[in-house]
Amino acid sequence: MKRQLKVAALALVAIACVSVVSVRQSRAQAVYCTNCASEITQLLNLARLVDQLGTQGNILQTNTNQFQTMTVNTTPLPSLEWGNGAANIQSVNTALASANSLSFAKSGLTAQFSQHYGTYDSYLTSPATSAAFADKYQQWSTNANASVLSTLEAGSLQSGQIGGDELALINRLKIQTGAVQGNLEALQTLAQVGLLNIEQLQKLRQLILADTSLKANAIQTEADQSASQQAAWRRFIKAPETIPTTGGARF
Repeated sequence: MKRQLKVAALALVAIACVSVVSVRQSRAQAVYCTNCASEITQLLNLARLVDQLGTQGNILQTNTNQFQTMTVNTTPLPSLEWGNGAANIQSVNTALASANSLSFAKSGLTAQFSQHYGTYDSYLTSPATSAAFADKYQQWSTNANASVLSTLEAGSLQSGQIGGDELALINRLKIQTGAVQGNLEALQTLAQVGLLNIEQLQKLRQLILADTSLKANAIQTEADQSASQQAAWRRFIKAPETIPTTGGARF
């Protein structure tokens, strides 16, 4: 378009030059023209207007391109991908809280800890009978098994989530990343990926806490067993007594 306008302007200038030549030839023939100067001025002004029109056309095209770019950069994504991270974390916490063993997910830990485990002084004041020791050994075995099982269940849940919901979410984000066009869409995709990273860090912390619960239960079971046996031995040394067994043997 600009090229056509320039060609038109050059044509008008050429017409103006031809008119000037005609005027000079007329003067040479002693013909006097009273409107020649005004006509040339009008032609030059017309040529200038044509050039300005071309410039304004270019400005309009530039503004149109900028508007289109702004529209693309400010257009949001039609839908966002957030996944089920919070629900997945809660499902693992529920599995740990429902186990018979103690874990970070249980409520009332202080009271439950006192019910599960005793102290050296408490064993000194409690009767050291074979039935009492049988109950304690059964409790220690049950707690150890429940602690290991709940930890494995937590790992199994997260493993299923990694190959299920999380993998599907990551694949959807990959597709969305490839379809991003404007700045706003890129920022939205980056925000989704950032929140996904936060969820993964939370799940990592959750697994660390589950592992810590397993180790804490194992350590406390050994400490509880040692405290009860040492208290029974001390009671026996201070005042030897017999402890009946199911087979009738004497301790």
